[in-house]
Amino acid sequence: MAWLRAAVARRRWAALGDNVKKTLRAGLTAVVLAASMACSNNGTTAPSDLTSTTSGGATFNVAVRPSPIKATRCDPQCPGQSGSASFAFSADMTVDVQNSTAGGATVNSMTITATADGTPFAPLTLSSDDIRQSAGTTHVDGHATISIPLTIVYNTPTGSANLGVSVSLQITDDRGNQVTAAGQVNVL
Repeated sequence: MAWLRAAVARRRWAALGDNVKKTLRAGLTAVVLAASMACSNNGTTAPSDLTSTTSGGATFNVAVRPSPIKATRCDPQCPGQSGSASFAFSADMTVDVQNSTAGGATVNSMTITATADGTPFAPLTLSSDDIRQSAGTTHVDGHATISIPLTIVYNTPTGSANLGVSVSLQITDDRGNQVTAAGQVNVL
């Protein structure tokens, strides 16, 4: 059975179906430490641009750092929310949303879906409250960037660390235009 958990802003748990959980933590440092000291990822590589979406003149660029995302085998395994579940892999990332126009915008939600060994995980949806707790705000000023740190902790059916991850953000610019920015990144 495939498991995926995302850690972002503050310490709070929510169940997302039978095989998916997310935890909200306070800050990136706390996220890494909360998952497990052994599960931190210190490697960095160049960011991976996902897609840009333009609507009503607003352009948003999405990038995930690092790219590819490097999974770390948890040893011992990363704990689950109640200690009853444990996870074999951890992967830290930051999702950057850059507003390329002069007008502001609000990130309403972010949905993360993953596939491992042909097995899809149930989607994780981070609300605007989740994003605010992680990034400190949901608003992106004109010509500015919001960075959303998170950690995914997971098991795969075959024990391989590889994941295909899709990130989709729902954004509303200050003129009320609805925008979706989406793309792919790999976890190795």
